[in-house]
Amino acid sequence: MNEYLKSVLLAFAILVLMSCHENADEPAFSIIPEIRFVGLSHDSIVEYKDVLTIHFKYQDGDGDLGFEEPESYAIFIRDARLSNFDGFYMGPVAPPGALIAVQGQLKVEFPSLFVFGNGKFERTKYFIYMVDRAGHKSNELTTPDVIIKKPE
Repeated sequence: MNEYLKSVLLAFAILVLMSCHENADEPAFSIIPEIRFVGLSHDSIVEYKDVLTIHFKYQDGDGDLGFEEPESYAIFIRDARLSNFDGFYMGPVAPPGALIAVQGQLKVEFPSLFVFGNGKFERTKYFIYMVDRAGHKSNELTTPDVIIKKPE
């Protein structure tokens, strides 16, 4: 094998080894929370009767999701028929002060959805984001449409 080919193979091997190096001090995920939509329990519900459940996954590189204080909100959800987000409490998912990467799945239930207007049904969707204790805002996800019907 000539010297040039040996040098190229050695340089390639060094590059492969360097790309495999993992820094234990770096979090496994971004320290900015990320959420991903998983699913809905129903795409059509009867008002006041059915419970809509939204499932989504979260991950956070430093584990500072959730609050000890119940008046602090970590989850924000807006019905497309409304203009403001509502905040929801979530307890800490990791012990406060522990800098560990966390991931998991949440489900949020809506037990009493109803039609706002006089029609027989309304179509809506939900916008969701999370905020961690450092004030980092996650990406915002949008659910597929949900139809809310009056009982027949």
